[in-house]
Amino acid sequence: MISQDAKRKENAAPSNAGELVGPYWLGRCLGRGGFGAVFEGTHQETGQRVAIKLLHGTKELEPEVQNRFVREIALLKKLDHENIVHVFDAGLNEDSIYCAMELVECGSLKEVLIVRGRLPWREAAEVTVQVSRALSHAHQRGCIHRDLKPANLYLSEDGFVKLGDLGLARDLNDSRLTTSGQTVGTWRYMPPEQITAQDDIDGRLDIYALGCIVFEMVAGHVPFDGANFAEIFDQHLESAPPRLDVIVPDCPSEFADLVDAMLEKKPENRPKNAQQVADTLEQLLSGTSNASRLYQLAQAKDDHAGEAETSSPNLTQRLQSGPIADARKPNTRVLIGIGIVFAILGAIVLALR
Repeated sequence: MISQDAKRKENAAPSNAGELVGPYWLGRCLGRGGFGAVFEGTHQETGQRVAIKLLHGTKELEPEVQNRFVREIALLKKLDHENIVHVFDAGLNEDSIYCAMELVECGSLKEVLIVRGRLPWREAAEVTVQVSRALSHAHQRGCIHRDLKPANLYLSEDGFVKLGDLGLARDLNDSRLTTSGQTVGTWRYMPPEQITAQDDIDGRLDIYALGCIVFEMVAGHVPFDGANFAEIFDQHLESAPPRLDVIVPDCPSEFADLVDAMLEKKPENRPKNAQQVADTLEQLLSGTSNASRLYQLAQAKDDHAGEAETSSPNLTQRLQSGPIADARKPNTRVLIGIGIVFAILGAIVLALR
């Protein structure tokens, strides 16, 4: 049975195409949650297509939810980068708050990983370079994301990875836009300093979370997992992550070294900033077959690029059309070892007959 409170929340947000929110006509619903919904939208005068994030009526929500939404809008307006979801407009619609932002139509990295299991290290590196560039831009402006995960990384038609969902972000330059002294985030991607709710944080917090994502992309699972938050937190605080080049034999040791550094427990032992991560990966990609060329095509944003390069798939197309990998596939060396064991056992059995 649906509670009266749930019914009020459901009725508080527009659900029908054709309703006007600010200057935007609502289209189909892209998603709905406990706090609101996201719709396709079209500006009534310019025809610009956007995504409309609309909260339920303010009377139905806790003040912290409203504050988090306002904080996200304020932070996104400070940022202007091709790898960060852009905000166009925000305002009030009756008793609810709305935000019009860039419409990114190709899903998220989380959806790619659900379908494919894991990615070749080169594709993972290309994703990471773009995310690192977004983080570098945000960090230089005092914005720490604090909830980096595959579900918050969106894919655009033109091959760009877009960072979004800054509701838990911390603005180091404006305490009014910050929640500090609290353990916030997503368990499987939280660095030790976030778990222990330390106030003295910087961009290296996001670098750790990105390291967890990189590990997950290549290995097919996160480096630290458990049945509950206590088990996961204990591993983040105490356990060393497995080596990627052991789990995935074709992963270069230099790539595994970088991921290990990103997952260091102490921030001072991690790469000093996100740009250093991007630079390291670009150097690694440039020395491997044609990966650097594919990367350049994915990054290209030239008005004339389509004439000569339309036949080459961009990063989004490769992520969504690549082979489906079995993340639980055993290591080849493990299979060989098992085969040897069975061969020895078979020989012993024959000898005893």
